[in-house]
Amino acid sequence: MSESQHDHPLYQQRSQQPQPATPRKAPPQPRGEGPLLTYLLVGLLVAIYLAGELLPELGAQLLVGGALIPAAVIDGGQVYRLFTAMFLHASPGHIFFNAYALYMFGSGMETLFGRARLLLIYLLGGLSGSLLSLALGGQGGSWSVGASGAVFALFTAQALHLHQHRALYVDVRGKLRHMLFIIGINLVIGFMPGSRIDNWGHIGGMLGGLLLAWRVAPRFPPIALPMRSLRDLARTDTNPLGLQAPFVALYCGGLIALSALVILVRAG
Repeated sequence: MSESQHDHPLYQQRSQQPQPATPRKAPPQPRGEGPLLTYLLVGLLVAIYLAGELLPELGAQLLVGGALIPAAVIDGGQVYRLFTAMFLHASPGHIFFNAYALYMFGSGMETLFGRARLLLIYLLGGLSGSLLSLALGGQGGSWSVGASGAVFALFTAQALHLHQHRALYVDVRGKLRHMLFIIGINLVIGFMPGSRIDNWGHIGGMLGGLLLAWRVAPRFPPIALPMRSLRDLARTDTNPLGLQAPFVALYCGGLIALSALVILVRAG
């Protein structure tokens, strides 16, 4: 994730007015309304990891009691692990990658998507990753933790948004190629022999992010005048989140039903 915040695709909007002598500049982020939710999520992930590192006994208890252990979910009915595993991490590199990626992608998305949409995609996308990991991952003594599924849900949600609004942003094709490259590298590494990466969690998160963004993400009409800020652009949304409440409820119900089905099938 080598993009700086000012290289972030959601901070680069296309002006349709000719500007031959002046290079494009990213519009400023709205003052006084920073990505508070993103900061809170990053802070929560880091705080939980540091608490476990500073207090090894607590860290062991968190992993034993909250990691996604298929046998504990299937045989012990501990379905809550699908959720708690999203907030635990196993190594410094693991927490650094997820926290950094969440900051980079979440901070820009929060202004455009809004906090409610961002939280929905993050949590439901992460649960989708946990569910696919439970369905297709190992059973035995395997276990998995990490916010990667939720982060990859934001990743693909942003990619779909960029594709749908490619007339509004600068160099969308280049940004999408960069995203596909990162996805491809992660999947290749995850499927290599001996890898400890939970690729099914990544794939489930990506699929969840795409499906959720397809329905709940904001929709912006083509804009002839340049926007002063991302907040100005967000005000042109033609897809209010309230209209998608039935879809969100259906998605949640689907996750519950699929969880029950996976547990029944794997228990048999």
